[in-house]
Amino acid sequence: MTEKNFFTKLPYLIFLSILALGFWYKGLESIGITLFLTVGFFILIFSKNSIYFLPYLLNSLFMISQTEWNLELIPIYLYITPVILILGMVIHSIRFKVNIFKGKFLLGISILALAIIISTIVNTEVYDMNIALLFVVAIFFVMLYGFFANTIQGDNLRYLIRILVILGILISAQVFIYYLDIYLTEGSLAVHNALAHKEINLGWGISNFVATYLIMFISATVYFIKKYKLHIFWIVLALFEIAMLLFTLSRAGILAFLVTSVFLILFMFIKYEHKLNLLLNLFLGALVFGGIVYFTKDYFITVIERLELQGLDDSGRIRLWREAVTIIKANPIFGKGILARSTAVGQNELRMFHNTILHILACFGIMGGLALLVQFVSILRIFFYKFNQEKAILLIALIGANIHGMVDNIYIMPQYMIIMFVIIAVVENAGKIDKMRDELRVN
Repeated sequence: MTEKNFFTKLPYLIFLSILALGFWYKGLESIGITLFLTVGFFILIFSKNSIYFLPYLLNSLFMISQTEWNLELIPIYLYITPVILILGMVIHSIRFKVNIFKGKFLLGISILALAIIISTIVNTEVYDMNIALLFVVAIFFVMLYGFFANTIQGDNLRYLIRILVILGILISAQVFIYYLDIYLTEGSLAVHNALAHKEINLGWGISNFVATYLIMFISATVYFIKKYKLHIFWIVLALFEIAMLLFTLSRAGILAFLVTSVFLILFMFIKYEHKLNLLLNLFLGALVFGGIVYFTKDYFITVIERLELQGLDDSGRIRLWREAVTIIKANPIFGKGILARSTAVGQNELRMFHNTILHILACFGIMGGLALLVQFVSILRIFFYKFNQEKAILLIALIGANIHGMVDNIYIMPQYMIIMFVIIAVVENAGKIDKMRDELRVN
């Protein structure tokens, strides 16, 4: 069996996610992440195509069962993770003679890294391990994108979409298991209480974070609804993920998905010949979903009641946005640093302004805003070259996450940044293949 066949087999990808689920459930992430990164490290060293490292990297992002956001309490293995990855990328680049400092997205992410470093220097009085880690993360962002942009070989769009679909199942299973555990140990009433008080915490992320990635990965599942004739299987799978999205109780996430679903519906029906068949399968899927809701209606009623209870309450977001604007006016050039909001409330924890644009401007000033603008233009250039269905669904996934990012914490979060870099790098490399084909036709 060739390297490509082995590393791209569906059972292999599913097995890795089952392992990740097991490590997460048992609270053995220190073992799981170490194992995955060790295997990934050797893949980077011995495989010329870094695409095969992605399942290990992406599954590791959702393996952590307990997270302390206080910077002083971060486990040591999370400190050394970027160091190990950087070492693997350096060895790979030297061994295969790769120049990682090129790519269409490099300028935008480099400006962001520079903004993070300069803003930190300007706003820091006492330097410690946390500041050093922040510098490492800023450099790591640049290296990670540059590495994948220049070491992924070939058109791997479908391969990446397949990985994202499996990750969607992984996260949905985590949400389901979270509530199932409560049911088995404490009973049905405890599940209703957890829903009523929005207590969900998967360790690697709470309600809003979980919703972000479900939005992205549901989009990947929709790709297969359109791609394969067995619509009903993929529709039921997507509906299961949507149900788990509802059980996150993330109002912003649910609303962001509703907006994103407009793009997904257009994606499914535009330039598709079997629209009637697709509609029939969507109707059958809706019946299946309706049956599930009927037999578990008490839980869905609690979900709806919780969402209705919150109603139009902004949960203090408007106040946060006003605070961000005040900080931006006082620190327009370099911002107030990564802990801009934390400093304002007198805490040493990473706190956010629940809006990507305002948060970046408040933390990193005009330079951070410039980074966002350059990145946006770069993404358009990368995705719309030889635009196809695979690029469309990956773009919708990013759009969905960033719609959510207008009212929640998305950008700068390590998991999102890594997934974003991977998606952009894979799309960019697929574009290189398209360009080579065009040149061959001309010649």
